[in-house]
Amino acid sequence: MKAILFSADFVGIDATKELERLVGKPAGEIDFAVINEAAKVVNVDTKIEINDNSFFVDGMHFIKHHFGNFDLVDLLALTSEQVEERLAKADVIFVFGGNTEYLQYSFEKTGFAGILRNALREKVYCGSSAGSMVLGRMIPYELQRGLEGEDWDTYGVDEYLGVVDFSILPHLGGGNLMDDERGRKVLEVSKSVDWDIYALSDRSAVVVDGGEVRVIGECWAKVREGEIVEQDVGEE
Repeated sequence: MKAILFSADFVGIDATKELERLVGKPAGEIDFAVINEAAKVVNVDTKIEINDNSFFVDGMHFIKHHFGNFDLVDLLALTSEQVEERLAKADVIFVFGGNTEYLQYSFEKTGFAGILRNALREKVYCGSSAGSMVLGRMIPYELQRGLEGEDWDTYGVDEYLGVVDFSILPHLGGGNLMDDERGRKVLEVSKSVDWDIYALSDRSAVVVDGGEVRVIGECWAKVREGEIVEQDVGEE
């Protein structure tokens, strides 16, 4: 499987060259299938997210001006067969952010979870925020709530796709997690799970290329069992 898992998207870190390498085509020939289910319920049940979808507009603007064609694939409006047909024409499946639990719920409700698993044998996956989180392991709700300090609707979801064996936590300061309160909470959370957590700033992303996993950009940390095992603190 090949993927770029952003905290934000290309606007935060230009990974165009990385995507060209993963797809095997120049940027102008790379076509996208875009999934935007997660943004549909932003700010419905939590104060954590700001009710502003301009991040999606900015992300799409970058895609329009740097890559080939793109197709907005509405999972709730299309049949499974139509979704598969649309994905077949794309090189990249880009899943934008918003509410992660609703995104997973939509994947399960529409059957897209199974479609995506099959598509990932050939397609490159790009995720933004929730779109990155949903591909990995779900940190239990109780631990997430302690990290965020808010309650939210879980939509009955108790696990994400688990295609990759780690968790993504986006929109952090990254770097030295001991420098801020939320970062220190990430270290505490990591003591309660038995897999790696990538704490990403919006200037970083995780690249998956088969069995190789690495981080690009700056201000990020890889955390395991309460310890920072790799990090980039950015410019001093």
